Amino acid sequence: MSLLRFSSPLRFALCVGACLGLSPAAGAFYLPIGFGRVADPKPLSAPDCTQPTDPLELALWRVVTSQGRADLSCNNSFVEYQRTPRSAQNPQNAFDKIAEQIRGAKTEVLLTTMEWHAGVGHPGYSFAQAVADLYAKVRANPSAYPQGMHIRLALGGFPELSGPDGGAYALAVVRDLRSLGVPLSDTALNWQVAVMNYPYLPHSHVKLHVIDGEDLTVAGFNYTDWHLTRAEAGGHDLHDLGLRMRGPIAQQGVAVFDDIWRHSKQIGCPAEVAPAEVKSQCWIGDADPVSHPDAVRHAVSSGTARAFLLYRRAGDRLADRAIENLFTAAQSQIDLMEADFSSSVPCWLAYVNPTGCESDTFPVYMTALLDAMERGVHVRLLTVNYGYGAYANRAGIALMRDEAKKRGLEKFFDARYVKFDMHTKAFTVDHRVVVAGSSNMHFSSWSLYGLSEANLATSDPAAVQEQEDSFEEVWNKESVAVPLESWQK
Repeated sequence: MSLLRFSSPLRFALCVGACLGLSPAAGAFYLPIGFGRVADPKPLSAPDCTQPTDPLELALWRVVTSQGRADLSCNNSFVEYQRTPRSAQNPQNAFDKIAEQIRGAKTEVLLTTMEWHAGVGHPGYSFAQAVADLYAKVRANPSAYPQGMHIRLALGGFPELSGPDGGAYALAVVRDLRSLGVPLSDTALNWQVAVMNYPYLPHSHVKLHVIDGEDLTVAGFNYTDWHLTRAEAGGHDLHDLGLRMRGPIAQQGVAVFDDIWRHSKQIGCPAEVAPAEVKSQCWIGDADPVSHPDAVRHAVSSGTARAFLLYRRAGDRLADRAIENLFTAAQSQIDLMEADFSSSVPCWLAYVNPTGCESDTFPVYMTALLDAMERGVHVRLLTVNYGYGAYANRAGIALMRDEAKKRGLEKFFDARYVKFDMHTKAFTVDHRVVVAGSSNMHFSSWSLYGLSEANLATSDPAAVQEQEDSFEEVWNKESVAVPLESWQK
C-alpha cells in the first residue's frame, strides 16, 4: 500500500489509523487479537519436494517450511507478469488477462484484493463481465463443468465511510453481477458466487488470484481506475505488476485465500435481487465454511522452478522473516523497485534534520540492507517522489545514505526517482531470485500489527531476467538521481 494515491488527508489518516489498528466506525471493524499461525494447505496429492541447494532458495525455504509447514516450492513454472497500465508494449493490461483466465476456468476462481472500483468502464466491471461470460458457458454446456463452478471474491476491508458496515465495495460487486444477470447461486448448475469483505483493522493488502487450484498470480495492483491509462476515465497510468506461476505453489495461494476467507464476512441477498435493490435488500453476515471441490485440491506439477509464497498478517509474520533472510543471504546485488522506501514514522521528516534518527531507529528492511552492504552487496533503489509517500521516501534514502557514509559504504547504495507513476513492489537478489507482490518497504507492511501482505518469490531464470530487464530500462532511461539533502552536502 503506497501512501501515494489518497484523494484527501482524511483518507490518508484512515489508512494510517488502519495500520495502527484504529477503527473509524464503532462496531464495523474488529481487531485481529488472538490470530494464530496460518493454516497449512492440505492438497489431496503433492510432489515430494527436497531441500534446495542454491543459497538464496535455501534462505527462503528454511523460513517457509519452518515449524513443519508444508513444502510446495518445487515443480513450478513461470507463466508471465501481468502489468498495468496498457501500453504499446503491454496491449493487454492485468485486468484483461485476469478476465481471460476467469472465462477459461474449469471449476474454481479465487480472487482477493484491497480496493475495488465498480461500474461500467471501471476495472471491477471487467471481473463482473468475465463472470457473466463464464456463467453463460456453464449454462450452455453444464457437462463440461462436472463439479460446477465456484467463484469467490474477498475484498480487503480498505477503510471507507460510505456505510456503517464497511461493505460498500462488496455490495458494488454484487450490483455489477446482478446488472449482468449473474446469480449468486444456481443450484441446478452447482454455480456459486461468494463476495466477502475482510472486517479487521489493519486491513488486508493482499492481492492474488488462483484459478482451478493450479494457477497463481500474486500482485501489487488493486482493482482501481488509477491503473488505467490517462486516456481512460480516472486513469493515472499507474505502473504495477503481478507475478504469475503454475504448479504446486498455487495450493499455497489457496491456503492464503482461505485464511482471509475464514476471517471475512459475506454478502447475502434474496434470490434474483434487482441491481437497484442490492444496497437495501442485501446484508453482510457470516461467511460460508471454507471448502473446495476435490478437482482443485491437488498440487499439480508444472515445471522445474522453485517458488515460495510469502504471506504475513497479525499473528504470523512469515513474509517479514523470509525477506530478511533473503537479504541476509545476498552476496552481490539487490535491485529494489519499490513505491515506498520509508524510515520509521517518527523519522519521516529526517530529510530536514536527522537528529534522533540513528540506525537503531531503522526498520528491519533498512537494517538488513545495510548489513548486506557490509558484505559488499550493491543496493540500487528505484522509488517515487510524489504524493504523501514522497516525504517518507526522501527521509528513508537520506538516512540510508547517512548511515552508509558513517560506515564507509557510500559506493554500495544508489537511489533514483522514477519519472512516472509507480505502485510496483518487486526486487531481485544476486540475479537469481525475484520477489513481487504487495509488501512495501514501509512500516505498515512490517509492523507487529501491520497489514496482511503476500509476495511470490521464484528463481525461475526467465522471471528473474524479465524483472532485471525492466529495472535496467527504468534505471537508465526513465529515472533521475535522488539529490543529496542540504545537510549532506
